[in-house]
Amino acid sequence: MSQNILHEEDYILQRTKKLPINTLPSSDNLILTPTASIPIRLNSPHIPISELSLENRHHNERSTTSTPQLKSETISTGNTNFQIESPPPLTNSSSTTSNNNFMPVPFTNDLPQLLHKWTHTHSILCCISYQNLIYCGTQDGKVLIFDITTYSLRNEIIISDNQQSQSVSVLTLCLNYDGLLFVGGSDSLVRVYDQNQFTCKYIVYSLVDIGDIYSLAWNEENETLYIGAQNASILWCKLDNQINTVPNIENLPHFRYDKFFDSKGPGGIKNTLQTRHELLRKNSSNCEKTPILYQLIECNYDDIIRFAHNGYVYCLEFINSSIGDYNESSYLISGGGDGIVNIWSNKLKKIASLQNDESILSMCIYDSLLYVGLGDSNINVWDLMTLQMIRTFQCEDQEVLSLDIYNDSLYKACTGLYKMSMKSTDCIKMETEIINTTKIFTHESKTFLVAGGNKSLSLWDITDDKETEESSISTNSFKFSNDDLLIMLKKYISFKTISKYPELYLEDNRHCAQFLIRLFNNFGAYQTKLLPVKNGNPIVFAEFKKNNKNSDSHSRVLWYAHYDVVDATRHEAKEWKTDPFKLVAKEGNLYARGVSDNKGPTLASIFTVGELYNKQELNCDVVFIIEGEEECGSIGFQQVINESKNLIGEIDYIMLSNSYWLDDVTPCLNYGLRGVINASITIKSDKPDRHSGVDGGVSREPTMDMVHLLSSLMDPKTKDIKIKDFYKDVLKITKQEEELYDKIKNQLPNIDINSLQLKWRNPSLTIHKIQVSGPNNNTVIPQLVQSTISIRIVPNQDLNTIKENLINKLRKEFDELNSENHLSINIFYEADAWIGDPNNKVYQLLYKNLKKHWAMEPLFIREGGSIPSVRFLEKCFNAPAAQIPCGQSSDNAHLKDEKLRIINLFKLRSILTCTLKDL
Repeated sequence: MSQNILHEEDYILQRTKKLPINTLPSSDNLILTPTASIPIRLNSPHIPISELSLENRHHNERSTTSTPQLKSETISTGNTNFQIESPPPLTNSSSTTSNNNFMPVPFTNDLPQLLHKWTHTHSILCCISYQNLIYCGTQDGKVLIFDITTYSLRNEIIISDNQQSQSVSVLTLCLNYDGLLFVGGSDSLVRVYDQNQFTCKYIVYSLVDIGDIYSLAWNEENETLYIGAQNASILWCKLDNQINTVPNIENLPHFRYDKFFDSKGPGGIKNTLQTRHELLRKNSSNCEKTPILYQLIECNYDDIIRFAHNGYVYCLEFINSSIGDYNESSYLISGGGDGIVNIWSNKLKKIASLQNDESILSMCIYDSLLYVGLGDSNINVWDLMTLQMIRTFQCEDQEVLSLDIYNDSLYKACTGLYKMSMKSTDCIKMETEIINTTKIFTHESKTFLVAGGNKSLSLWDITDDKETEESSISTNSFKFSNDDLLIMLKKYISFKTISKYPELYLEDNRHCAQFLIRLFNNFGAYQTKLLPVKNGNPIVFAEFKKNNKNSDSHSRVLWYAHYDVVDATRHEAKEWKTDPFKLVAKEGNLYARGVSDNKGPTLASIFTVGELYNKQELNCDVVFIIEGEEECGSIGFQQVINESKNLIGEIDYIMLSNSYWLDDVTPCLNYGLRGVINASITIKSDKPDRHSGVDGGVSREPTMDMVHLLSSLMDPKTKDIKIKDFYKDVLKITKQEEELYDKIKNQLPNIDINSLQLKWRNPSLTIHKIQVSGPNNNTVIPQLVQSTISIRIVPNQDLNTIKENLINKLRKEFDELNSENHLSINIFYEADAWIGDPNNKVYQLLYKNLKKHWAMEPLFIREGGSIPSVRFLEKCFNAPAAQIPCGQSSDNAHLKDEKLRIINLFKLRSILTCTLKDL
């Protein structure tokens, strides 16, 4: 809210089409047949190297050389799509296709810097990093180890010491914290190497012929290796399983006779690959060589999930954060050729399945979002905390062989390497050849991207110049100083939580909500949860329990806030003196979008409760409800809160800080807001747009009807609103209220009290705009005219009664015109008025503490704007609400150069600390 009051029409998005986000997670065990073809890098490793190189070359020639046009899609539920304003241009489709006319030209510093490029005789199929080393698995059975400090090849591991190595492709690599390197490939074996000595310590195998090994994952918690295989199974083993020492590995699965692969083909003739494989078996058995002792670890026969997928298990990832409502310390996530993401508990019990339309070839977890690369070029984005698919990125038809995330950019490996912006339609082609694998890592404060592909490996510096320091919420300890508050606010501000454009800022809103959840958890919250909102951003819920369980006080406080902000991008950003999403401190103020409305006050309240709790001084339960759609009319808020009443529990007091002082000097307490009814009125003719010189005067014109209709709503002399019983329930001013106005007049003599009363306690009607069809020139009779109006209502007026009387009034006046045109009325937004009790316990405590910390008498004020959730929360929990403004009248909320005075932020925290201690 702002003293420079804007009508909701100026900043509330009218969502004619909903943002299609499912609110219910998928937990079925889905069975699908993959429809995507097997990607080039996962063709049978037994194809001769020359043939595979030729196939790679043909694939590269078939692919387009132009930069693909990036599409950003939101998944549809039923027939609902979401329409956003330009740019990108308005469309009726759920996808926003890139167009060169709308694609911003990337700046030079948007292009990553290529630091070095290495070549190899065969393709690079996988890679990982550790400190200053890059490990690369190759098509010809080697692990190449490069040092990025010297750009040199540090070492080379040959998978086997005999001719068998020529038929092995290294398909996956994995590291653990004990310095072990796990290498899996096309021979069904996992080799375990010591990173320091580069020697093979163990060979892990299974009695089951599992085929190629496509994915590996190591769980530090239970020290277990997990294996994703070609036969659709997931295996696991511990390195302390029984170890057998043998002189050769000829009897392991990669040398066994296979009834399918090794039988004769049509005509009784063996194919070239088959003959070559038999020759390898013979040579490996008969050739003279120095005996090598192998340490073998066998996967137990029962340590396998057969048919974990109905396709190859291409991806395995571990995550240690929350997933849905499940209470596990870590989860295994697998992706397969069947297009399914399976989520497994610690005991390898499948707890959820997420369906995708194509084969899953790559996965990446960023924060609590799962990015899934598919065989049809799509990248689906799943929120693992709510198990919702929230977004889809789409380019041209190219398999997503690998992907990774850094800041607001997504790096995709396919026929080329692409940097795709998640905030715009930018798509930069960094490489032109086939890229099989990518990995992002950080070393010495710089961020690098390594990309391996067709006979080459490239290293890119993708370090972002903007400040991306990680907050200290990742640690278990936390400081509660004001400096820590500012550091955390800087991070909080950096999230572009613009709810008006969900297709552009879905990730920012989700990351911000998860940031708050982590912050609450680190501060010791009793419970936290993201409450999914259909077609909207989630609501953050957190609860702190009082420290003294034996005290007689049983008060429960609900703190309401919002983390979304109004837009400050595109042309709005040009008017700012600083970057709207970088916190800037100057002249005693903090400048940034949302610093005053509402991120600064929100974070101050969180720090207040967190510090009290950690000092064992919290004397009441505190529940936080922080929504992400307040600036768009609190979409879905009431439904979710009603459905979550059992979770939230009983509430005694509701508090918020989403308002401002009357001036820049005098502290205030806000105890009242007007309500609002927004309506659009449309009058339409059956005839098309016409020329006034041809058809003028022939029939009634929609615009003339609209003028008569609107003029009937207000008396031109008295300015009274002419709706039935409109003023009937307006409360008369009381003696106590007059005393509050007298105090304002005494302390602020330049304030016009009559003007305040008109804005605060009197209802009003406003005509915001009138729009017509046609080309808008001076000779056209428009077929259609639409007007938008708002009615501000005051406490004790019944919203539903006024709404009904408004509609009846308009229809009655229109009928009296005897017009052949058609009238339609749409009430698209409404909010109840709210009035608090300045004499209740919370207001009196706030008043006392405001006076104490500011050393002056605070003022009780009201405001002419609306916050829809305040009165709703009062009704929902039968509890009184109290609002303590944090900002000054000059804070410029919703405007350019939004600011918050630093001392106001710190004082709010001190005032809340004293108040919560006394409740």
